[in-house]
Amino acid sequence: MRRLSPGDLLEPAVQATLRYQGYGPDAAHRVLPMLEDAVRFAFLFDHLIAHLASRKPSDLDPDVRAALHLFLAWYLLDDPTSAYAHGNAAVNLLSPQHKGRGFVNALVRRLGEFVRVEQTEPEDYRALVAAHQPPPLWADRARLGAGRMLVAERAILPDPATELASHLSIVGSLPRWLVEKLIEQHGPEAATQIAIACIERPATWLRPNPLKADWKEIAEWWTVSGTSVERVPTPFHGDALALPAKLRSLTEHPGWANGAFYVQDYSAQLVAPALEASPGETLLDLCSAPGGKAGHLAELTDDRAKILACDVTMPKVELIQQNIARMGYRSIATVQADAGEVKFPEPFDRVLVDAPCSNSGVLARRVEARHRINEQSVQELTALQLKILENAAANLSPGGALVYSVCSILLDEGPDVVHRFLRGKVGDKRREDIGWEVEYENYLLPVPAFHDGGYVARLHAPG
Repeated sequence: MRRLSPGDLLEPAVQATLRYQGYGPDAAHRVLPMLEDAVRFAFLFDHLIAHLASRKPSDLDPDVRAALHLFLAWYLLDDPTSAYAHGNAAVNLLSPQHKGRGFVNALVRRLGEFVRVEQTEPEDYRALVAAHQPPPLWADRARLGAGRMLVAERAILPDPATELASHLSIVGSLPRWLVEKLIEQHGPEAATQIAIACIERPATWLRPNPLKADWKEIAEWWTVSGTSVERVPTPFHGDALALPAKLRSLTEHPGWANGAFYVQDYSAQLVAPALEASPGETLLDLCSAPGGKAGHLAELTDDRAKILACDVTMPKVELIQQNIARMGYRSIATVQADAGEVKFPEPFDRVLVDAPCSNSGVLARRVEARHRINEQSVQELTALQLKILENAAANLSPGGALVYSVCSILLDEGPDVVHRFLRGKVGDKRREDIGWEVEYENYLLPVPAFHDGGYVARLHAPG
């Protein structure tokens, strides 16, 4: 916690620290969740600390701040009945000579008295979304996920009726500028839904591989043991399976090793089908790692298309190759290439671009990204996205189809990039004036405790 810079990936840091301290990789499943909780709720935790401490959280010693965040993660999200023990553990994270031990000891006792956790029934967010109603907000409590509520002695949160952006920034643990942009682009009700989705763990989603197994066969292994499995149809006649959020038995399923299913969120499962590829066509996946969408293309074309999966570094290419091997695809080749620069000798019938983005639609899973994203990084990403999209078009056959997608819900990275592309010139004419057009578009906002969000569009090139 002390060494991580804002936005650093947690899992590699955990694995490296475990190796350094002599622990095996199996210990990561115990360490990683507590760090994810501390990072996910960092803005809320800082607000609690600021309310009771005499110093701003940003001014605290990094060790002290990390110890307090871990205490709150343990106390609020693990075992609310053991505040005293968690407080002692937080103090003991600091060395005996650390001058902050007394401060931490005093503050964890005050925090343990000031806030408590109430367990309620999990909310039916899907029903609220269907009824176009935002989740309710309060000034004296905040959600911790899965029906748990943090309840304070008194109202300590900004009034959601008059200070919505400030309130959502705290309870959704999001940067204030991002919340303001979400309210501006999607409206207050949708922004509330998005903010709550960022702290509720979404379901575990599987994509059945029809080349290997039927969805019923995959689901039965879990249902016979009492695990709920929901089949959710996807556009273009697909099937997605939703399982509990913290399911750990994925690799124990007999179909895992032979590629009967792939772990992929619902929003991501909408991308490859939008390309509408057919057997025998040549397909290019420009930003492919870890290879889930290239694999989906293989399944949709009965493993009889000619698919080239690319990414910019060899480790990413190797990850694609590992997934190809497990899933058993035969129609996918790989190459290391820069998506914004590479020019292939022959054009492709269809091109898929799942562009690098802010991850603003998947913050429930990529908890670090909320601390990495800023206005400048979004501007830099949109420039890169447009560059990759233009290069994708340069590798597309006349009359071909191009799918552009991002796991972002910011208009800047989705339709704005597409419209800038269409207004861009080829020679002395705009693309939209020579026949480029948007054939299909899907904007999916995240639903709390259910699925992530993203954007996908299919463009048709002139013949």
